[in-house]
Parts: sequence; C-alpha cells; structure tokens
Amino acid sequence: MSPGEITTDSWMTGHPPAPDKVIRFGDGSFYQWPQLRWSFNHMEQLVPTKAAWRGPGASRPLERDGARLVESDITLADGTRLSWEEMLSTSHTDALAILHHGKLVYEKYRGEAGPHTPHTLMSCNKSLVGTIAELLIEQEVLDANALVTSVLGELQGSAWADATIRQVMDMVVGMSLDENYLDPTSDVWTFIRSTGMIPADQDNLITLADFLPTIAKEGQHGQVFAYREPNIFVLGWILRRVTGRGLNDLASDLIWQHIGAEHDYLFMVDSVGGETTASATLRDFLRFGLLFTNQGRVGTKQVLPTRVVESILAGGDQEVFAQGDYGNLHDWSYRSQWWYRHVAGRCCPVARGAHGQTLYIDPERDLVIARFGSSPEAPSSLLDPIIWPLVDTITEQLA
Repeated sequence: MSPGEITTDSWMTGHPPAPDKVIRFGDGSFYQWPQLRWSFNHMEQLVPTKAAWRGPGASRPLERDGARLVESDITLADGTRLSWEEMLSTSHTDALAILHHGKLVYEKYRGEAGPHTPHTLMSCNKSLVGTIAELLIEQEVLDANALVTSVLGELQGSAWADATIRQVMDMVVGMSLDENYLDPTSDVWTFIRSTGMIPADQDNLITLADFLPTIAKEGQHGQVFAYREPNIFVLGWILRRVTGRGLNDLASDLIWQHIGAEHDYLFMVDSVGGETTASATLRDFLRFGLLFTNQGRVGTKQVLPTRVVESILAGGDQEVFAQGDYGNLHDWSYRSQWWYRHVAGRCCPVARGAHGQTLYIDPERDLVIARFGSSPEAPSSLLDPIIWPLVDTITEQLA
C-alpha cells in the first residue's frame, strides 16, 4: 500500500462505531490525519450547516466524452516522474474530474469521496463569495470603492478602518496577523476558532464579530498582495449587512439555482449562524467553473452578467501580487477572491483551498479541472509541485 492510500472505510461504521473509530468535531479528532479523509466527506454529520438551495428544477446533465483521458505519467519540475496512480496517492487526492468543451472527459473518486458526496472546499468557497460580491456591484447594491466602515461601523479602529471594499476583495489590506498554519500558536488558529471551523473554548467563546475588530493595521493598503483569511469574513459580513440576507440565500438565488446543480451547497456556520466555509459535490463544483468558460451562460440563460464575467476573467495586478511573499507562484495575480495563473499568454482563474482543494479554469482552452484532497498538512502551496505539472499534463493532452 502506498503512503497516501490510507483506507477510511472503518471510520464511523457500525452502531455504535468502535471507540477508536469514532470521529467528533468537539474533541478535534475530525481534523486529525487520517481521520480528516473521512470528515472532509461528511462534514454535515459533524457540524451545523446552512444550505444554498439547488432550486426546484431538474439537474443539468454533464455530457460525457467517449474518448477517456489517458492516465499518463506526470513529470515534476525536478525531473521526478510519477505514474498517474502515484500522483493521486502522493497528493492525497479524494476526487478529480475534468470538463473539456463542456463534456466530462474524466471523473474518479477515492476513499470516502463519491459523486453524490459533498466535500469540504475550504478556501475555494472564497471564490464563490467573491463572485457574489461582483454580482452585487453590477446590481449597484454594493459600491466597491466605498470604505468598509461605511457599511461596518464595528470595524472603526481596526485594520479595515480606512480600507475600501475592493481592497478587501483583492486581498491588499495591510494588517497585523501571523498566518502560519504550521504553528498552532499563530494568530490564524485563534481566528479560525472564532469562525467555528475548529473547536473553541466554550468558557471563553468569541465570535468573528468579536475577533475582527481586534486586528490592527500594518503597512499601507493597496500596495502589496497579502492573502489573509480575515478578509473573506469581512467581505461576507459586508454582503450580509448590505442585503440583509445570509450568504446561503444569496448563493442560492444568484448562482446555485441556475447552474443545474444536483445537490445543495452546504455552508458551515459559526456559533451565531454566520456562514464560513462550505461543501459541494465535485460535479456541482465543475458546473460552477463551467459558468466562466461559457461566458456566464447556462444553456441560453445568462446567469452571470457579461461585465461580471469580464471582471473576473481579467485577472489581477501582477505587479502588486509580486510584492507579496509568494515566490513559488511566478506570474500569478489575485482579484475578487480568485487566484490567477498567467501561463503562455492565458489568464486562468483558480479557486484554491487548504489540503488541496482546487478549481482550475482555462477559458481559452475551454477546460475546467476540479480536485478534492485531504493532504495531512493545510497549506495548498505544499502540493503546488504536483498540482501544476498535473494541470499542464492534462492541458497538453486535451489541446
């Protein structure tokens, strides 16, 4: 058995499960490895969720291409060659699917994953929220150039006191926050406890609304790309405040009901009901990506206005991105809670999430790649040496 091939079928089986096979949120076992290979595929069993409803209609089938993608070897930047199966195991892939010219050319599930099983998206959810923000800007419900504090007075005196909503969306807010995921004492883990995404001390429970105002400004806004988790929660708070609605209802009404989804989009919630990350099935994740290769259309219906699609597909400021400490991502940019890979003259939006969640969109090649993972360590950058050679191998095959 290869290192990545940890069997998960004995977790939480039987009634009751064997004591050493029980996974709980409250004791943190859900986020231990290899248990998280089970929990990422069953999060709705562990924590409260809010559904973004898929709508009353039938799902929109994904047409399959009879010519199956060849599971070829992957050559890494250092010259290492991995077989396709070694790539899946080494990167702890739970599921992988590929659309080319709108047709499903590859789909595979491993371990606990399956076509009707929602998988935790981690920070890939940011890109859906960023798309909602772009929609509300187009509808003139939201002013991207307004100060954050014109909507959220609670953030006076914080890092966002003189930041604009656009700066939040593009992650160019200067703040003092230690976001080292490999250090359990870093600020980011205190922050994540306030989101309800990991267990918190119930005797000293703080919410996002308590924690965000305590984050101080550091440096100048708008000059350096700095990927900081609190920005997405500030943006979510803004969207709730300006609309008077939850993110789950906004996601349902503006996007999820219109893409032909098979299943609801499930948001985790904090201790007071605020939406945090989410789970979705792989096929529905593909359908979201398909919006951008189809210029915002689903069939004959224009789901995303043309200006929203153009704004997102344009990519971000590469010079500002280069000022940040992301040297392993050469020629990338960031905008509206989307990452962008600039490759061979093409601008490819990417949703990235911890432990290997990825949605890669190449509009020019009419290509969408969706990947779920459960790698032992959180940073997505640790998988970059495998993910991008994989993407390039797929792109070359289907060119």
